[in-house]
Amino acid sequence: MKFKLKRQEIDQKLVDFGVKKIKQNRVHVPRATSKTLKGLAESLEEIQKNGLPKHLVLKKLKKKLGHGIFLHPNAKPILKGEVIAPYSGEVALFPQNGEDNSDYVFSLVSDLLLTKQEQLSWDPGRRYHPRRLYSIDLDAHKKGNFTRFINHSAKPNVEAHFLRIPANSLGLSPSPFELLYIAKKTIRPGEQLLLCYEGEDKSYWGVLNIKPFPMTPKTFRLISPRGQSSFRSTSTMETI
Repeated sequence: MKFKLKRQEIDQKLVDFGVKKIKQNRVHVPRATSKTLKGLAESLEEIQKNGLPKHLVLKKLKKKLGHGIFLHPNAKPILKGEVIAPYSGEVALFPQNGEDNSDYVFSLVSDLLLTKQEQLSWDPGRRYHPRRLYSIDLDAHKKGNFTRFINHSAKPNVEAHFLRIPANSLGLSPSPFELLYIAKKTIRPGEQLLLCYEGEDKSYWGVLNIKPFPMTPKTFRLISPRGQSSFRSTSTMETI
């Protein structure tokens, strides 16, 4: 698999800046539990070895829907609370109302006001404005891992958690903020992994001017007739 970036790529200067702004804005970043840290370490080992963990399958969908990630029909269920993987990509600071041409961007820290000196340092090509808002964004358009293929659903079985990775004995580099995908409920063999991209402001699809295809974990299902994996649509029962 082309996309095998284990964790987010972020410059230490931006890490320090992000920590500063999180404290100023009093943003609470929960600490990852020991169970979550163990699951993260296991997922990173799978990504490093295979790119796509062996219990998951990347499949092309019909109706020009691109690809999707499915739990292998012969795999064990993924239980609620289990770590899927970190959403990885390149982290950078951007004007919040700037043009966004990527479908793979998540905002880690938003609504940041910068001082004149900070804007000069981080955004020197733009005229200073005291009320311009910035956000620290994670973009998997050019670099990322298999999580970039997890599709949107209004009824997801995966959810994104914004967490702090503390010092640990598992070999994981500490991070003040990281985005992890975690099972929202039990994911059954053959089901598609789906995440709701919309935040509370319901702005994600509106900005992209896209009406998403209404998928649930069972809209497309991976089956294994006679030991071979194929697809069926639960609505039409036709092989894809």
